[in-house]
Amino acid sequence: MIDDDAATDAGRLQADPVIGRLGSAGLARLVAQASRRRVAAGTAVYAAGSPADCLYLLVDGAVALVSPQGRHRAVIAGRFGEEAASDTHAYLAGAVAVEDTTVLCLPRAALCALLAPHPALKTDLLLSLASNLAGETLTRTPPPAKPAQGGYRRHAATGWLFVIGAALVTLACAAGRGLDEGGVIFLAIFAATIAMWICNLVDDYIPALFALLATLLTGLVPVPVILSGFASDGFMMALSTLALGTVVVSSGLGYRVMLLLLRRLPNRQRWHNVGLFATGVLLTPIIPTANGRIALLAPFYTDMADNLRLAAGEHAATRLALSCFSGGTLFSAIFITSKSVNFAVFGLLSPQGQDHFQGAAWLQAALVTAAVLLAAHAAAATFGCRNGERPHLPRARLEAQCALLGPVTSRERAALAGIGFMVAGIATSSLHKVQAPWVGFAMLFGLLLCGTLDKKELKEKVDWTLLLYLSGIMGIVAAFNHLGLDRMLGTYLGALGATMRGDFALFVLLLYALVNVIRLAAPINATSVILATILMPLAQVNGVNEWLVGFIILVFSDVWWFPYQCSYYLQMRQANSGAVPYDERRFLWLNAFLNVARLLAVYASFPYWAMLGIR
Repeated sequence: MIDDDAATDAGRLQADPVIGRLGSAGLARLVAQASRRRVAAGTAVYAAGSPADCLYLLVDGAVALVSPQGRHRAVIAGRFGEEAASDTHAYLAGAVAVEDTTVLCLPRAALCALLAPHPALKTDLLLSLASNLAGETLTRTPPPAKPAQGGYRRHAATGWLFVIGAALVTLACAAGRGLDEGGVIFLAIFAATIAMWICNLVDDYIPALFALLATLLTGLVPVPVILSGFASDGFMMALSTLALGTVVVSSGLGYRVMLLLLRRLPNRQRWHNVGLFATGVLLTPIIPTANGRIALLAPFYTDMADNLRLAAGEHAATRLALSCFSGGTLFSAIFITSKSVNFAVFGLLSPQGQDHFQGAAWLQAALVTAAVLLAAHAAAATFGCRNGERPHLPRARLEAQCALLGPVTSRERAALAGIGFMVAGIATSSLHKVQAPWVGFAMLFGLLLCGTLDKKELKEKVDWTLLLYLSGIMGIVAAFNHLGLDRMLGTYLGALGATMRGDFALFVLLLYALVNVIRLAAPINATSVILATILMPLAQVNGVNEWLVGFIILVFSDVWWFPYQCSYYLQMRQANSGAVPYDERRFLWLNAFLNVARLLAVYASFPYWAMLGIR
C-alpha cells in the first residue's frame, strides 16, 4: 500500500466517464473511502471467484483479465472489477498486473450506497463489465430526445403572473367588505393557491403546503388550527387504508384476487369491466373513504390491464380505468356508510329526520339517483370508449398463473386479516363506539407490529405526497372557518332560502352552479359540510325536506373537472408511478359527462321523491 494523493485520486474519479457522473457531493464522499494499491508485475489483483469487494480504477500501468479457462485480455477502459457495483458477490474473472501498476480501490459498500439513487450509472457499469468480459465495447442506447421546453416555460411564466395577479386582485377586492385584515390576507393566499392548482404549475401537494406556510408565517390563525389536518380523522383513515393497500399489493393478494375474478368472469371486455365496477360498488358501503377504496382498486386496474394486454392509451384501457374509478366513487352519496361526511350530513338532520333516514331508508330514497348514475356510467363506458380490441386472455395461461402463485402465503393471510378487521370494526362501530379512523389506525399498528408492513415499504410505497395534499387542504378549510369566512359565505347564501321554497328546480340548478364554483377552491368534504351547515337549516325553516337538500349537496360535491380537485383521482393516476396507462384526455371528458349526469339524476328523482313523500 502507498500513501494516498487525495488531489490525484479526486481527479481520477472525475475523469472516469461513469463514476465522474456521481456529482460533486458523491465524489467527495467516495474520495474519503477510496484507497491506493500498488501491484507488482505478474501479481494478481484478485482471483476469479474471490469476493467482489472493490471496483478498481487504473492510475498507471496495465492489467489483464484472466478468465477461469485461462484466457487473457488487456484492460483498455481503465476500469475493472465492476462486479462490486452489481448484485454479483464474486469476481467472474481474475485480474493480473501486466506491469508495475497503481490502482484506486473503491469499496463495494460505499459505491453501492452512492449508486442507489442513480440506476442509469449502475446500468453503465454493468455494460462496462460485459464489455470487459466480451472483449468489445458495449454502450447504452441514449433515450429519445425530449421536446423543447420553450412552450412550457412560456406557459409557466404566464401561470405565475396569473398567480400573482389573483392574489393582488383579491387583496384589492376583499378590502372594505366587512372583513378584518387577517381575513383579507388569507383570501389572497387562498386565491394564489387556487391559481397554482388551476394552472398546474407544480405538483398538486405543493400549493397546499404553500398555503400552510404562508398562513403560518403571517400568523393569521393559531398553529394548531392550520396544522389540524395532520391530526384529523381523515389523515388517519387515509394513512391506514393506503398502508393496507400497500400490503395487499406487495403480498400478492391483490393479484391473486384479480386472477380469481378473471377466472370467474366470461372472457369478454364487457364482463371484465362489469367485474371491476361491481368490486368497487361492493366496497363502497364497507370502506368509508373514496381514497381508501381507490387505494385497493387501483392496483386491480393496473394488474388487469397488464394481464389482459390492453394497449396503453387506447379505448379499452380507458374504459377499464373508468370502470375502476366509477365503481369506487360513483355511489359515494348513495350509501350512508360510504363517506364520513355522509354521517356529518346525517347529524345535521332533525331527530325526526334521523329516525326516518337510518339504515336502508337512506338507500331506498337514493335508488333512482343511483339508477340514473349507473345508466350514465354504462353509456359513457360503452359509447365513449367504443373499440374493437379483444382481451388477450388464454385460459391455459390464466390457470398457469394461478398454479404459479401456489397456496396463500402468510403475508396474504395478514392482508386478509387486516381487511377483515377493518370491515368488521367499521360494521360494528355502533356497538363498540370506536370510530372508523381509529379502527383503521389499530389495523395499521397490527400490520407494523407483526412485520407485515416493514419500514422500507412504509417509507417508499405509501403515497406521502397525497397525505400532505389531504392534510394541507384540511388545514386550509380549518383556517377558513376560524377566520369566520364560512359565516360571511352564509350571509350571501341566505337569499337562496326564498328560491328553495318558491322554485325548487331552479334552486337545484343554482346549487349545482354554486358547488362547481366552490369546488374550484375547496375539497369535497369541506364543500359538503359548509353548504350543508348553511342550507339544511334554511330548508327546515322554508318547509323543504332537509335530507333532500343534504343529499343533493352530497351528490353535487363529488363533481370535479380538473385533476387537482379530486384527491382520489390523483391517487389513481399515481398508482402506476405516474405513467398513466389510459387516455387521460378522454377519461376527463367522460368524467365531465358524468358530472352533468349528476344534475340530471337529481331532476329525474323528483317524481320518485314526491311518491315517497320527500318534498
